[in-house]
Amino acid sequence: MELQIEVAGIRLEHPLMNAAGTCKLLEDVKNLSRSASAAIVVGSITVEPRTGNSGDVYWAGPMFSLNSLGLPNRGASYYREVIPEMVAVAHGEGKPLFVSVAGFSPEEYADLAELVVRGGADLVELNLGCPNVWQGSAQKRIACFDPALVAEVLRRVEDKVGTDAKVSVKISPFSDPFALAEVTQVIGASKLVKVVTTVNTFPNAFSYNGAKPRITPGGGLAGFAGPAMKPIGLGQVRQLRGILPEHIQIIGVGGITHGGDIREYRESGAVATQVATAYLERHEQVFSSLLGELLETASA
Repeated sequence: MELQIEVAGIRLEHPLMNAAGTCKLLEDVKNLSRSASAAIVVGSITVEPRTGNSGDVYWAGPMFSLNSLGLPNRGASYYREVIPEMVAVAHGEGKPLFVSVAGFSPEEYADLAELVVRGGADLVELNLGCPNVWQGSAQKRIACFDPALVAEVLRRVEDKVGTDAKVSVKISPFSDPFALAEVTQVIGASKLVKVVTTVNTFPNAFSYNGAKPRITPGGGLAGFAGPAMKPIGLGQVRQLRGILPEHIQIIGVGGITHGGDIREYRESGAVATQVATAYLERHEQVFSSLLGELLETASA
């Protein structure tokens, strides 16, 4: 099986990498650089430092996981200083560095994208789908569900970094195909976007631990992920591949726990895949394990 691919013109040794949310610090980049991950995805980063949500913010079981991390990261000042070193570490091991950014306004997305590009990262991922940011009892708007907001974010980012920059957008799962088509039309019309990453966690899932919620913030509402997300992720990839312009590639995320899952995402239209829950549970060895299984399925 030929594993080598290109994402936005960036050569990868194979189609598997970590997902945003699992790598935030220089030490994390160093750990992933020693792994079999094809690329290293940092972030999501925000303008201001964030401690993230407090209490129980992550839980994983055999069928699904829940998280409400709340975008913990050290903020733009830290990443402005450290991204060049992250790039050097990743490139020293032959891996590209992608950085995910999450703004609280179109201007913030643009400023963060510019910071990432100037830092020498290979690709900027605009996280338009994070559901886990709370201010008191109010939940932050999930940007990808507002096509006009997506258009404004893309316009502002394009003004800052230009159309030649390698930019992806990460979106939430859509249950309404008409809503998905609306935002896809905006993305497809942009000269900026080279890749769509799908999917982010499914918003506002809930689970009990006995009589108490498993997750503390948001009254227990959290992003849903893990193995049970795979059919949703595959469905989003298949729909997007049918309606996106051909030049925009897709990275599939959601429920990858076996090597055969990578193959199914690629057969559904994704050029590459990312793992979050499996990486958090199995750490760096998950990449070599999944790739070995993928090669086994190909030779079976």
